[in-house]
Amino acid sequence: MKCLIVYYLDGLWYGEEVSWKRSGSGFYREISRTEVPQSRAEIEKFAAENHFRIEWRGEIPVQSQSA
Repeated sequence: MKCLIVYYLDGLWYGEEVSWKRSGSGFYREISRTEVPQSRAEIEKFAAENHFRIEWRGEIPVQSQSA
């Protein structure tokens, strides 16, 4: 399973895909920005469809639910 780092900044959601690369006898993380949907529920669905494990970073906004 791949890792997707997600954070919320200035009213927008950002995502970074993590790829593990081999280097000598070890590995290192290569991070590249990827476009993600703009709601937490859609991000979770996107991650499930693309086999990502989400790593949430920073403060996550509280979303109000309408009745």
